[in-house]
Amino acid sequence: MNTLAATDLKVLLVFTAVKAEYDAISTAVNHWTMDTPSSIRATGYDDVVVEQIGVRGKNLRNILPKYVHTRLAGVITAGVAGALDPDLGVGDVVIDSASMEADRVVEFINAMSGGVRVYKGPIHTSKTLVSTVTEKKLLFAQNHCLAVEMESQYTRSFAERREIPWLSVRAISDSAVETIPRQVVNFVDRKGNMNPFGITMGLAMNPMLIPQVVRLGRNTTLATKRLSEVMGAVIRSGWPF
Repeated sequence: MNTLAATDLKVLLVFTAVKAEYDAISTAVNHWTMDTPSSIRATGYDDVVVEQIGVRGKNLRNILPKYVHTRLAGVITAGVAGALDPDLGVGDVVIDSASMEADRVVEFINAMSGGVRVYKGPIHTSKTLVSTVTEKKLLFAQNHCLAVEMESQYTRSFAERREIPWLSVRAISDSAVETIPRQVVNFVDRKGNMNPFGITMGLAMNPMLIPQVVRLGRNTTLATKRLSEVMGAVIRSGWPF
């Protein structure tokens, strides 16, 4: 898997926010590279490149210049999200209904990803962390989006400017009836890597958060496992069709 743009190749570009997502998707890409002979791979692109853009896409402006002259087949935003719809559970997957050919993507994932529950519907991009049950309930009542995350608006804008297909894939890491600590935004740095100092200070100042953080970590592990499975199916599908 390349980490730098190559002007002579057509690239499927995948954006993730944090390291756990990056690792999960890189695993899917590596399996595709090793297990799928180049002669039978999708013809729409030559390589899949995964980029870690940070929470709220803070590192996006440093990454995008690398792709100014790159032939892009499409852009995928993939990662975890919080559920707004109470029917969604941890590990469920949502395909943003604004994605290109979302229905066909859902059909292919349902056929190829081994029983992962996949839904299609609108996903909300928030500028701030939506952490409490009350906040999730209010947001769901206002916009009827299935889930909430913090990056897709920015990656979709990039895809629209380049006039290339865009797809958003999200695995649920916290349900609509779960509160997550607001302090978790300080647990990663600008690039989306773990911030040991932020974690240590946050938990030292409020040890009561530890059970919530442990539960979120367990849920995120399940969500990223599902994300890896689903992204493997998406890449094998040949999207964009």
